[in-house]
Amino acid sequence: TAHANETQDTLTVNHPQKVVVVSQDSLLKVQIFGRDNDSTYRYESSLQTVDSNYVSTSTIGSDWSFSIGAFGKKRHANRGTQVQSNFFIGFNAPSGPTPMSFKPFESWELWWLIADFNTALWHSGSEVSVGVGVDWRNYRIGDRQQFVKADDGTVSAEPLPNGSDPQFSRIKVFSLTFPVRYHYYKKRWGFSLGPVFNLNTYASIKTRYKLNGDKQKTVYKHIHQAPFTVDVMGTFVTPLLNFYAKYSPCNVLDTTYGPKIHSVSFGIFF
Repeated sequence: TAHANETQDTLTVNHPQKVVVVSQDSLLKVQIFGRDNDSTYRYESSLQTVDSNYVSTSTIGSDWSFSIGAFGKKRHANRGTQVQSNFFIGFNAPSGPTPMSFKPFESWELWWLIADFNTALWHSGSEVSVGVGVDWRNYRIGDRQQFVKADDGTVSAEPLPNGSDPQFSRIKVFSLTFPVRYHYYKKRWGFSLGPVFNLNTYASIKTRYKLNGDKQKTVYKHIHQAPFTVDVMGTFVTPLLNFYAKYSPCNVLDTTYGPKIHSVSFGIFF
């Protein structure tokens, strides 16, 4: 049990599970993890020299905090587990076999990382995280081409009808995502790196164009997307903007039914 009222500036914690003392030239920090029957208890007290003045801070609380993007609580190293939510928006830069000609700046990715569970490591500034989210990606093709699904289920790129006015033809993939990453933060800068596991639950094709002044739309469902893929992801955090990039070495479609399509995505997140 913690008794904060014994004497001023005195705290007693019975049966702590772990005590960490950090001693540096300008910093003395004491951290207490757990107590009697409360494994979530956290206490931290620090004494730091800043511009020849002493700054003392103390915090008592559990090991959970929650933040949403750049608008939530500031990260604190060695402060237990934090749950954060982020929204990513960016472009896909797909590549495929000839004669496919993708349009990267018209191929979008929208990714909501619903919950990212961050746990601080003992080295100051280092964290590991496991998250869960939903991802929506599309891959648009140009040069007057369209995606077509044949009767046997195979997907290919074919020319649009002569005289047509193209609007777009795209493959859309919806996924449940599970990123696992290492993070490092120093003041307001940082980076992360790790794999993202994707459970691709749905995919479709949509094509729109005009022919002889009439609007034409073609939709194909159940296009045999690759059911499970892995991306390699990195992020870079700055005081102004946060950037991300993902490389997808796996194929978007099951190659039994479609061409080999890979993708690189990049953008910003909040």
